[in-house]
Amino acid sequence: MNDGVDETYQEMLERLREYCKREKKSIYALAKNTNLSTSSLSNLLNGKTKPYVYTLLLICDALSISITDLADKDVSMTEDEKWIISFYRRLSIKKKEMLATYIKMLSQYEEKT
Repeated sequence: MNDGVDETYQEMLERLREYCKREKKSIYALAKNTNLSTSSLSNLLNGKTKPYVYTLLLICDALSISITDLADKDVSMTEDEKWIISFYRRLSIKKKEMLATYIKMLSQYEEKT
């Protein structure tokens, strides 16, 4: 009856596991960062329980991703793009502003060939 929802949920769990692997976050480390128990996280990542939105937000924050990253089926970013976004999300507001200024300057720079 809810096959579409269940399939989408399983895809989100798979992306969540991929983000954990990419960030080299063990269940223990993720539990420590989110103040959730390791058993709760294990059950969630294995699909035995379904999380509350707040729990997903805690996990996403610990992985420096947004909740929309879990729902995004188009994971066509290169590893460099993923690294840049992950790095950017960890910056302070001031450093994000500085980076934005640098990117604007860089985009206006014309290379001479």
